[in-house]
Formats: sequence, C-alpha cells, structure tokens
Amino acid sequence: MDSIYWVVSRDCNQRCPHCYNDSEPGAPGLGDDDVSRCIAHFPDLDEVAVGRIILSGGEVLAWPELLFHTLRRIHDRYLGGTPVWVQTNGDLLDGPTLDRLLAHHVRRVDVSSMDPFHPKGTLERRDALTRLFESRGMLPATGSADDASRQTFGFWGATEEQWIGPLWPRGRARQNRLSSAGPEHGFCRMWSGARNFLDYGGEGCEVNVQLADVYPCCPMTCRPVGCLLDEPLLAILDRCAGHPVFQALNEGRPEKMGESLGLNEAHGFQRSRELGNHCLWCDEFFAKHAPELLRRGTRTERGMVDVEVEALRPRRPAPVAPPTHIGVHPFKILDE
Repeated sequence: MDSIYWVVSRDCNQRCPHCYNDSEPGAPGLGDDDVSRCIAHFPDLDEVAVGRIILSGGEVLAWPELLFHTLRRIHDRYLGGTPVWVQTNGDLLDGPTLDRLLAHHVRRVDVSSMDPFHPKGTLERRDALTRLFESRGMLPATGSADDASRQTFGFWGATEEQWIGPLWPRGRARQNRLSSAGPEHGFCRMWSGARNFLDYGGEGCEVNVQLADVYPCCPMTCRPVGCLLDEPLLAILDRCAGHPVFQALNEGRPEKMGESLGLNEAHGFQRSRELGNHCLWCDEFFAKHAPELLRRGTRTERGMVDVEVEALRPRRPAPVAPPTHIGVHPFKILDE
C-alpha cells in the first residue's frame, strides 16, 4: 500500500471557494478516542507495508492537539516503520510548530496552498517558509528514493500544471461552478483517483480516509465504502474487491461500473458526456443504480447528493463571484 491519505479534521482557518470537502472554521474533526480506534484498524506491517500516511485537513494546524495526538498514536503503532507526511496551507506554521512536528517524527511537510484560490498572504509566505524549512536542515522533496532517508518539504496547489488543476467537481468547487473538469479528465485513472485502491499488496495503491470514512479516491464517491470506527481497513478493501462495481473503479474505468447491472460501458461514457465528467456519472450511478453498495448515515457523506432525490435533480446554482484575492483565472463554467 503506497499511501493512506487521512483527513483527520475538516476544521480550517480559511473557507476557500474551491474546497472539495467543504473545510471551514469549525468544521468537524475526530475526537482523540476516534483517532485511536481508526489507527487500531490500520494494517499491521506484517500484513502489508504502508509506504506513508499523509495527514491533511481542513487545516491540520487549526486543531494542533488533535494532530499531535494522531502523530503520537501512529508512532506508537508503527514505531517509525511508516513515514508520516503532513499537508498544511502554511498559515499557522512557525518555528516552534515546525520543531514540534519534526520531534513527532514527521518526515515531510507539504504546503498545498500555492494556487490562486488561497489568499495572497498565504502565497506570499512561500519564501519565508522555505527559509524556515532550510533552517531546520530540511531539503526540497525530489520524489526520488533519496527522500526516504531525510526530512523534506514541498510546495504545490490547485494549478493548471497539477493533476488537480481542472478541480474535482466536489464540495464548493461544484457549488461555485469552478470546476473545468470534462469527460476527458479521467480523475479515476490519475493519482488520488480510484485506480489500484484495492491492490494494497502491490504498487500504486492509495486509500482515502475522510475522518473515519473510507473512500476509493480523494474526490470521493457520494458515500463511503466503510468506516474505520467499525471495521479494519483491509477488511473493507477485501469486501469491495469481490464486487464488479469496485473492480471497475480499481481499473480506473468508472464507465464500466454498471456492466454487472446491465449498463454497458458505452452507457457510462454517454452519461459522463451528458453530465459533464466522470465524477458526476459516478454520483448518478451510485445514487440511481447501486445505493446499497455505499454506507449510509456517515459523517462525511456529501449532503448535496441525496440518494433518493438530489443526485438526479438538475442543479443550476447562481454563479458565485470569486473573492477579490483570487485574481484572474481562466475558469470554464461547468454546465451541470
């Protein structure tokens, strides 16, 4: 398993217009006991190696004691055998906080706010943060095997040059009609998509956990496939591996999810074109054809997608003017 991407809290010091999981000040996070239960359901290293655990939000430093509790429990469980990365927008990162992160065995810190959706002040901190990282002996991440033996840092964001550039049609990006994703953007096949999410014994497997809820991908199906408060992660994946719908997602081919239900791949391609992109077809498929495959009543299911009604109702929200700090960006309005 290459990676577990874990959003431990959606609490954030910002409320960005493109946020895919509706993070904002006061948004929910896990309690300490919930964190401990989730980590107890992570894989044992003698079952499967975990290449890294990425802790994200929200803004993880908006709720620092939750973050540091999580870091302590992970270290207790894996004793340094699994590297831990932290993603932050950088606003709340200073010298003492960075020292504390490094003392809690964080291997890499990513500042993931280098894009026009975040405030100008956030972008302007890059040089100062670079100096801060370097002052602690950290090196720029290269993506090579050498990174495994050192503490590194990186900068990135939702830009046209990144795989997330078109924006996932999720959360406020969808509500604000900021996503330019079209049928040609195969998020399922890209990193952070569902491709290989079941193949935890091989390469290319990343599993997304929002609070305690498990999803095949970062963009998220409309409801999760399981919950770590109740079931071990590998048991959830093994259960999904036996179903042809999830096998299709594991191939990165959401168009063929309905084949076992009499909906051929051509139908999936057609609906992706008609709806606008593959993610919206995924929503429609689960809402209309296979709601029983996803777990109801969870904390992170998307309220904008209601299994009985809302996912099938055309939505045309009024365009939202971008905040003044965003500046000019060539968005293509998505006709939903």
